[in-house]
Amino acid sequence: MYGVIKTVKEDSFGQLGLDACLLEDELNKAVQGTGLAFIAFTEAMTHFPASPFWSVMFFFMLINLGLGSMIGTMTGITTPILDAFKIRKEILCVVCCIIAFFLGLLFVQRSGNYFVTMFDDYSAGLPLTVVVILENISVAWIYGTKRFMQDLEDMLGFRPYSFYYYMWRYVSPAVLVVLIIATVIEMAVSPAGYNAWVEAEGSERFQSYPPWALAMAYALIVVAMLPLPIVFIVRHFNLISDGSNKLSVSYRKGMMKDISNLEEQDEQRFILSKNPSEAPSPMPAHRAYLGPGGTQEMTNTNYGTSTKTGYQNIGSPESEL
Repeated sequence: MYGVIKTVKEDSFGQLGLDACLLEDELNKAVQGTGLAFIAFTEAMTHFPASPFWSVMFFFMLINLGLGSMIGTMTGITTPILDAFKIRKEILCVVCCIIAFFLGLLFVQRSGNYFVTMFDDYSAGLPLTVVVILENISVAWIYGTKRFMQDLEDMLGFRPYSFYYYMWRYVSPAVLVVLIIATVIEMAVSPAGYNAWVEAEGSERFQSYPPWALAMAYALIVVAMLPLPIVFIVRHFNLISDGSNKLSVSYRKGMMKDISNLEEQDEQRFILSKNPSEAPSPMPAHRAYLGPGGTQEMTNTNYGTSTKTGYQNIGSPESEL
């Protein structure tokens, strides 16, 4: 149609302001984000031999990737809660999945793609970089790179190369700081917004976020980094016990059971393999009295029987001075 109009209106075509609608241009716009999986790659698979088979396998792979990611995410949420509180794992998993389901309904609306873009830009960019650099500083500078490499040597059986020492201690923190600075500058220079299709104009235009969406975007950054100062304050001022000096109930029960089993085994071994004459005396051995200057007969006391073994000259401490 574009070619027909251009041929018919050849003289006044430039005044119409029409742009060619080409599939290549639309695919070039969709090579990032969700468009890469659902538009660009899907279009590419239509040119494969046996394209229906590869399409089914591709989307089956996407489903497995999503399930694998959610299993890891849910484990990261439920494991600390189960370690800190006495909650049944099945009930906690069901409750977390239900909450995540209702939260996920936000992304399956007609405007869900805009929320996906917002979460991807603000909740996984700057907060994740800040968390990573704090982890790097904690291990490399607070805990100590040499101590960390010694731990790795104890676990792996060999010492890592010195290359990793300098990378962990100097290069990685410097690169992460540069990345954080670049991210902050980009967020300050480029306005917060999204690309939306304007039906009246028949084209895609950049739109700024409304005030409520802008507040939501910055709240994502704050909420993602909020656990860091909260946990630091709680641990620094000992507001809540971290449980490091306490053993779990199951571990204590198992340990006490092992100790009782050992005591029973020792008692049985004592009864079955020891004669009364061979058993050690419950009373402490007789000690010779160190009298001042003189001799004393040494005796061997065993169950009330005394055996003479000879005489020993015992000098007083004053005689040695």
